[in-house]
Amino acid sequence: MPVSGVSRLPAASFWRRLPPSGRLFFKFWGGVSVVALLAAISLQELSALHRSAMPAARPHGVTAEKASGPGNASPESVPAAPEAPASVRQEAADTSSAAAPGMPLPPGVHAIPAPLPDLLEDAPGEPGHSLPKIGADGALPRRVYAATVPAVPPGNARVAILLDGFGLSEDLSRVALQSLPWTISFAIPAYAPARQTLMDGARQSGHEIFLSLPMEPSTAPLDDEGPRALGYDHTPTADKQNLDWALSRFSGYVGATNAFSGLDGDAYAQSPDFRMVSKELDARGLRYLNATPGTSWVGPVVGGNAAITLDTDADSSGVDGQLAHLVEMAKGSGQAIAVAGPMRPVLLQRLAEWSRGLGDKGVTLVPVSALCDNPAPAHIPSGSVHQDRPEAAAHEAGSVRSPLTSSPPAPVTVGEPAIGPSAVTATPLPAPVAPSGPAAPKPGR
Repeated sequence: MPVSGVSRLPAASFWRRLPPSGRLFFKFWGGVSVVALLAAISLQELSALHRSAMPAARPHGVTAEKASGPGNASPESVPAAPEAPASVRQEAADTSSAAAPGMPLPPGVHAIPAPLPDLLEDAPGEPGHSLPKIGADGALPRRVYAATVPAVPPGNARVAILLDGFGLSEDLSRVALQSLPWTISFAIPAYAPARQTLMDGARQSGHEIFLSLPMEPSTAPLDDEGPRALGYDHTPTADKQNLDWALSRFSGYVGATNAFSGLDGDAYAQSPDFRMVSKELDARGLRYLNATPGTSWVGPVVGGNAAITLDTDADSSGVDGQLAHLVEMAKGSGQAIAVAGPMRPVLLQRLAEWSRGLGDKGVTLVPVSALCDNPAPAHIPSGSVHQDRPEAAAHEAGSVRSPLTSSPPAPVTVGEPAIGPSAVTATPLPAPVAPSGPAAPKPGR
């Protein structure tokens, strides 16, 4: 018998020796394998047909007419290109689009200038980032980037609002630009600078910008302001590095504040270690807003204190009650600053409505910088910019006239705070009784 016949016998014998259930098992799974293979081949063919039917992608911004016009390849000849990630497409759109629209400026109110090269210096170890500085002619960022101060009728109290967290929500930031007057100032956190379109829109709409510095709060570690927060238990070198990092995140701001997305970094801001920050801000021609009511700051930097922080989680009647209390505080002391953040839709809607009715209440809404300019203490610490740079002191001492007035604003004599950072916060008054029973404002967070 041939060898080939011997080799076929075991296979035939094995199949015949299988019980019926074993033969059924092999037939079933063999059929399933064949069907799966055919399905995979069919799906692959359908996918290829779908891709070939899709039109070729064009470069961003090229219309069909441009693509098929003279000197350009037809759409069919342009090879398909992979789509960029969503984050890259959004960033590209921001850099190529116009500034976010804001409220139109009334006559005599100027837009805030874009960051000026003469007021910037390279940040050490941070390519592409800049630190603010005093200009060679003594120009101060706190003056150059300050908003227009409106004319204040005789006898009117002055009130200012700092909106904290601008830029964190693009939608709410656009609502703020489109509904709030230029006299409301914006604070942008160092961790999340607003998109360029939003910052350009804020400047073109006349809103001045503060930088929100992350500082260690008294509620730490329950509340954490992030890895770059200034901490009173850090080394001076670490705090200086964190400060330089924060100051170089974006440019064109009038000053800094400890208001930070609803927190106020009070532990560090009220510690002796803050003197380093105060000296640095002063040396760079900036101002400082202390967002912790009932306290003040140390060091030579000019600035002011917030009288109240608004609870932005309140409903409309609660927000209205807090704003009414702010007006009473301003009338009692001549001026008052409020910090509001983070942004909420109800807050923005009530702020817009409130700002339109202030004229009948004997109160004028002014930018924060107008109430955040208390001079440094009489004793100027060694190394202060006013001691090292006489031209800066002369520039600061010069009269800065409002574009809305033909002469320097008259000094406010009603409740004017004493010179220096030791007497700024107004004493809170009892909350007014409103018919709807609004919630009483919080004296702080």
